[in-house]
Amino acid sequence: MGKKLKSLDEIGPALEEFGRDLLSAAILETDGRIKEASPVDTGRFRNSWMIGENSNSGQPAPPGNYGANMPPPVTINYQLGNEQLGNEYSIHNNLEYAEPVAYGTNLPPSWGGEYKVGNLSLDPPRNRGVVPGFPDLIAKEMQGFVDQKFREFRSKF
Repeated sequence: MGKKLKSLDEIGPALEEFGRDLLSAAILETDGRIKEASPVDTGRFRNSWMIGENSNSGQPAPPGNYGANMPPPVTINYQLGNEQLGNEYSIHNNLEYAEPVAYGTNLPPSWGGEYKVGNLSLDPPRNRGVVPGFPDLIAKEMQGFVDQKFREFRSKF
């Protein structure tokens, strides 16, 4: 939506269109940022992120070596670009070790009580900044993203 609104009658439809577009952009941007920040060893963790509409189900990527490539979005219960206001969207990872890697909690005994993600080596530039709770940090960044897009929309009035 790039045009200036001419009447009050245009506000409702414009706001609804903007909301859907912003929702779609925020979901895709968040998915990309989460995957970009994900530490890579075999790439299975990065490839197991899924976007769910009203669902956080779905099977993680099967074991294997996926490399450090950025995978496309994987969706559960909907098609990209068909987001609807009022639905709940989640970006989730159902791997058994997702919580220890993403949050540093529920560490498996084999880790000896230490958060070991920083030791991964296949993609060192991305792994250096990995900290426990990185998905929550990205969620906070996305609040700024949404606020900026809303300010841009508001300037059209």
